[in-house]
Amino acid sequence: MSAVPESSSEENPEHLLVLDDEKSIRWVLERTLTQSGYRVHLATDASEAHHLLNQYPIRLALVDINLPDQDGISFTQNVSTQFPKLMTIVMTGQGTMHNTIEAMKAGAFEFVTKPFDILQIEELVRQALKVRHAEKRDSSDLKSSSEELLVGQGQKMRELFKSIGRVASTELTVLIQGESGTGKELIAKTIHQHSNRSRGPFVAINCAAIPSELLESELFGHEKGAFTGAVERKRGKLEQAGNGTLFLDEIGDMPLKLQSKLLRVLQERQFERIGGQELLTTNMRVIAATHRDLEQLMQQEQFRTDLYYRLNVFPLSIPPLRERVEDLPLLVEHFLKRGAREMAVGSKSLSPEAMDALKRYPWPGNVRELENTLKSLMITNVSNFISLDSFPGHLMKKGKPVQESGNLEEWIEDKIAPLVREGITKNTDSLMQEVLQKVERPLLKLLLEETGWNQQKTSKLLGINRNTLRKKIETLRIRRKVVLDA
Repeated sequence: MSAVPESSSEENPEHLLVLDDEKSIRWVLERTLTQSGYRVHLATDASEAHHLLNQYPIRLALVDINLPDQDGISFTQNVSTQFPKLMTIVMTGQGTMHNTIEAMKAGAFEFVTKPFDILQIEELVRQALKVRHAEKRDSSDLKSSSEELLVGQGQKMRELFKSIGRVASTELTVLIQGESGTGKELIAKTIHQHSNRSRGPFVAINCAAIPSELLESELFGHEKGAFTGAVERKRGKLEQAGNGTLFLDEIGDMPLKLQSKLLRVLQERQFERIGGQELLTTNMRVIAATHRDLEQLMQQEQFRTDLYYRLNVFPLSIPPLRERVEDLPLLVEHFLKRGAREMAVGSKSLSPEAMDALKRYPWPGNVRELENTLKSLMITNVSNFISLDSFPGHLMKKGKPVQESGNLEEWIEDKIAPLVREGITKNTDSLMQEVLQKVERPLLKLLLEETGWNQQKTSKLLGINRNTLRKKIETLRIRRKVVLDA
């Protein structure tokens, strides 16, 4: 069944598919998207969806992840072969890391979590239809053994999971940046385990933990007698990585001399062991990570510019825990369960006051500090209930608002950086307009909601006249917020 708009500003409206077995979801999407001028076709299962795809020139499908006859990720993966120009937006009530990554690997244009803002869906549809076709990627049925450790359902972590899904099955070099304790190695392992190299080795080396005089031997290996103490041949990390993944942790601490040798390996894919003459070839994928500001190190001539651009092909930024406090209850639950299992101390829970204190603490050591803190509290609390009284004094410290804890300009730059990178990738010719529009729309939307849609007051606060405000509301398609609970 389908719905055709009675009137449309276009003679040939775009055809959309809504695939969901929930009647309320189909109804609200059909109604909203039809009013926006699209021709909407509805399906309750994958079989009906395939019939519609063969019958109509559908360019975009909004697909629920749980279907009666097939899951939405498999559907997305399968239709990408038969309908290579079809784009999909996957919808789910459970935005887990695995679902997000697998959806993006399957080629989904976007992944959204219910309940969603219907305006968000409208915007995604507009964005998707501007793209000629979604980039299709190979997928596998691999599951990460470490994925349970990557806990988070907040917006920042969902965006990170999407990025992992996009890059995992490619061969791109990845540079992970984040503070100490944010889980950079877990991110690297997850990329490897969702990649086509998952059956190969994952070899990690911490460039900061090994003395500089030994780091070269650890990386390149050495021949017997190459130096004092080299009593036998040793295979280095480059050789061990083989057809797998080499993870260079804390790459910012690598000595300059070694940086130049690593650059040559990345360029030529060949190297020699220390003291050897045999030329070895490597097919490894490189993932690097650092908590340091590499651009600042380059200015200080402590990090090679050419190596930076070799590593920074696909950058990933991990948010610190203080910027994703919404994930803290999930992390606490996860670590309490794991601690009970590993330390055999019985199940523990936190009082509401204790949880509030954890949310206020700035967590300079991030997730690692949280895990260690909870382990300590589980041991020191004999009962199964962890109260605020048992907290050490440092946990009672409160974090500062973002304007106080850092440079506001740097914070804004961090927020718009993904828009800039996206514009560069798409080679857009209207980046200024796109960025300003994306800033303008949430500003107007938030202000209208805060003033109860009092347009006179809103226009006065903005310093514009009411006619200009009305025009912007119409142009930017701003409507009263409608949240769908499903």
